[in-house]
Amino acid sequence: MVAHLDEMPDHREIRCPILGHHVSFRYCRSLDRLPCRRIIDCWSDQIDAYGFLKDNYSAEEIAEILKPPQPKIAQILDLIAKAKRQD
Repeated sequence: MVAHLDEMPDHREIRCPILGHHVSFRYCRSLDRLPCRRIIDCWSDQIDAYGFLKDNYSAEEIAEILKPPQPKIAQILDLIAKAKRQD
């Protein structure tokens, strides 16, 4: 199994359950500043996704990656607050 960034199968693709179409591993591992929170669920049958996280991110970053998302209403309120601050 592959775990290090320089050995990643960036060209491999799977169907993303969030987006509804195929995406590459490179896309999943490079969302925003951290990988997608579902990287382990989606990629574990093909690569050592947890090993990848463990080898390339701190324990705090892994906790941030794997934490459950906020409820939708909280996300909307956060977006509204951010928009107001930009005005």
